[in-house]
Amino acid sequence: MTTRVPDKAQDMNSETIESLQELVRGLEDSVKYHHEAAKGIDDDFVAQTFREIASERKQICDNLSGFVALADEKPADDGTFGGTLRTIWTSFRTGLNGGDSTVVLIEAERAEDAIVQKFKDVLPEIAGNPINAKLNGYFSVVKNGHDRVKALRDAYQAK
Repeated sequence: MTTRVPDKAQDMNSETIESLQELVRGLEDSVKYHHEAAKGIDDDFVAQTFREIASERKQICDNLSGFVALADEKPADDGTFGGTLRTIWTSFRTGLNGGDSTVVLIEAERAEDAIVQKFKDVLPEIAGNPINAKLNGYFSVVKNGHDRVKALRDAYQAK
């Protein structure tokens, strides 16, 4: 059985498109955040985890941008002001703490909470839409990334 996804503009209304744009912006924030966090951390395993999550998020972002483009709209290509502030704040804290994994993971888990919440806010708005099944699959990937970061944070705090 295949999942039907939108293949033309009329399959998505303006609210759906705006919801997708919100997710694209949030995912852009997440990609930037994880790349920056990976650069500032001293732990190679955590840095690699951040890069993997950034790659997953970039792929989802590109897919959602494709759906927006199907509706003859220009996909968002930047993040949010809040996301930029979070990235700057984490870079600052990382510098102050010498790349301490625990500090970076605490901030990363907060960033993860933000993107998970964005999906939770959008999913009910998309219910019944042809793209719903795809978004639920993307949410599973995002939630998995959140859980990985949270598990790392918990492990580093227990040390």
